[in-house]
Amino acid sequence: MGASRENVIVLPLKLLLKLGTKQETQVVEEDLLNNALSINPKPEVATVMMVQTTSLKEQTASLTTAVENLLKNIQARDDQLNKLHDKLQNTPALNEFEEQDLSVECNTSKGIHVSTDGFISIEHVKNTVNKTIAKIYETRGQAFKSYVKPYTKRIEQLRMPENYQPPKF
Repeated sequence: MGASRENVIVLPLKLLLKLGTKQETQVVEEDLLNNALSINPKPEVATVMMVQTTSLKEQTASLTTAVENLLKNIQARDDQLNKLHDKLQNTPALNEFEEQDLSVECNTSKGIHVSTDGFISIEHVKNTVNKTIAKIYETRGQAFKSYVKPYTKRIEQLRMPENYQPPKF
């Protein structure tokens, strides 16, 4: 190496970490000069190696390209949506189909009569409620007639010893 051993100053690792601002550097230099004899004879030396690092310029360049690509994709999607919207507005068959739907006065799917406003008649609601209440009362009476055991026959026939005590948790 080009420098002689006399010109090289080895600083302890703790002092290297303290170096930051100019004021802190001056304080550390004064401490070194005042306490030159009290420095540990075995200095702590650390070798630092950085791997796969990028400079700030490279990072900003990659971020700007990513933002530009996102803006291009957003613009392309907006154009595609505008084309589809214009195409939808220009179709005459769709407008005629909507007018035909409004002219239908009742929907007879599942026996429910619906007016053009989308309302169900009061009589129909009353009939539906009465039918469901009647079905509930009918099924309650049948539930007592047919009792189902919770276990299969094999488990029901299983005999336990006379002195068996179930575990207590």
